[in-house]
Amino acid sequence: MAGISRRRLLGSAAGVAGAGALASVLPPNLRKALAATGTGTLRDIKHIVVLMQENRSFDHYFGTMPGVRGFDDPDAVTLSTGRSVFYQPDAKNPDGYLLPFHLDTLRTSSQAIPSTSHAFAVQHSAVNGGRMDNWLPAHRAADGDDNGPYTMGYYTEDDIPFQWALARNFTVCDAYFCSVLGPTWPNRLYHWSGTIDPAGRHGGPITSNIVPSPYTWTTYPERLTAAGVSWHVYQQEDDYGCNPLEFFKAYQDAGPNSPLHQHGLAIGPADRFEYDALHDRLPTISWIIPTSPQCEHPDYIPAAGADFVASKLDAIAANPDVWAKTVVVLNYDENDGLFDHMVPPMPPAGTPDEFVTGLPIGAGIRVPCTIVSPWTRGGYVATEPFDHTSVLRLIEAVTGVRETNISDWRRRTFGDLTSALGLGNSAQPLPPLPPTKAPLWQAEYNVKHLPRAQIPGAAQTPPHQGVRSRIDETLTTHAADFPHGVAGTSFPGTQLLARNKAAGEAAPADKRAYVTGIVAYSVSVIDTAPASCCPPCRVQCR
Repeated sequence: MAGISRRRLLGSAAGVAGAGALASVLPPNLRKALAATGTGTLRDIKHIVVLMQENRSFDHYFGTMPGVRGFDDPDAVTLSTGRSVFYQPDAKNPDGYLLPFHLDTLRTSSQAIPSTSHAFAVQHSAVNGGRMDNWLPAHRAADGDDNGPYTMGYYTEDDIPFQWALARNFTVCDAYFCSVLGPTWPNRLYHWSGTIDPAGRHGGPITSNIVPSPYTWTTYPERLTAAGVSWHVYQQEDDYGCNPLEFFKAYQDAGPNSPLHQHGLAIGPADRFEYDALHDRLPTISWIIPTSPQCEHPDYIPAAGADFVASKLDAIAANPDVWAKTVVVLNYDENDGLFDHMVPPMPPAGTPDEFVTGLPIGAGIRVPCTIVSPWTRGGYVATEPFDHTSVLRLIEAVTGVRETNISDWRRRTFGDLTSALGLGNSAQPLPPLPPTKAPLWQAEYNVKHLPRAQIPGAAQTPPHQGVRSRIDETLTTHAADFPHGVAGTSFPGTQLLARNKAAGEAAPADKRAYVTGIVAYSVSVIDTAPASCCPPCRVQCR
């Protein structure tokens, strides 16, 4: 699907008017960068920065966000009970179900919630073969009656303003799934190498956070080294076990002066990334590892993660030359045990390299992913399905270095993130992002002094999303935009200007179309049907 961009703009007259307030949440340098225009192609991307945080689901963070597939998703599955997937069966609740409930961090200690099980067996039990109806039984059994129901908790913009501000000012992916129905290490192994070795030839398969023996399959950083592409892992002594490269024999055997050790395992100062970004010394590919308190894994707090992420983005934006050539992928390794309503894509039985002990490896639960760059500004939603291998494939598209561990099924099922990039003229009005220090201090105080959130009993009320209008943008990328000849094609569901890209081919009466950007292959489509209701956000279209 390289070259196809399906992006939805989150915004309305009210939303644009309030954008200045939202951008005020962002670091000052990032606010300046947002005001700059950006055009280009994949050739203009010189740095990709990957910052993977820990253990949050999409609905848990963004279920109430306007314009995404959240709590008002009209395509949400119906359970065997006849109710929506949001009405999760719960024999211990007086209503007989538990709805997603608000974790009010201003009135409770809910910035710090208990971690719920994300073991391979428990995740499979919750998803129940795609029926999505066993979240409460699975987590009450695994986590107990006190902690298990936290699987259904969610935040709003007031609770995690920085994470929301990034998503609403840049491009958020609302169909990004973790790779494995399991915990951190299997998902991060997909993230770094495209596999968990399901055949067991090289130390796998890995479906839990254990290291039975050093792994011997090839990782993607090794391929970058062989191709002469620069890379570095920015980490401190406390990496919360988030760098699985240390479990590979090639890295364990590497001498202290070898590239694998220097760039994959070496410990650096806390501000090493900021220094390199400010002085235009970033490698082509950077991976950033958070410390334990900053990683957002429950019961660590989202406010600390926001402060950590803000420092990295602020450093990039402080140097306009670096900002102009950098893409940051902010994603989460897995969902913890937190509920999300979308059924993960699953391979057919017998699909090579996609099953372990008779169970599909994944895809896992949907998780947040926001792309921050000069080409993703403006508050868009990327709707193409992605997983962690999509990040590797974006790097493939920029560097030409292929990760051969990625299965054919994943390449067919998930995109390469290029569709999330608006590589035309993407200038947008100045948006808003929040400060992070004061919210962090407040969150730390609330966690210590406020009561624990109460699990809802009878007479529950379903959550809803806010209301915004929608703009669809379909971009068709010319082959020249890809440095290694990956040709783009037009989006198959769009007939507007598909053949005559330079001038106004007739469009349906209820749409307005025009060519945008320096790249003359960008087509914007604005819905103008006055009384239509468009999935997934059920709002009146402009």
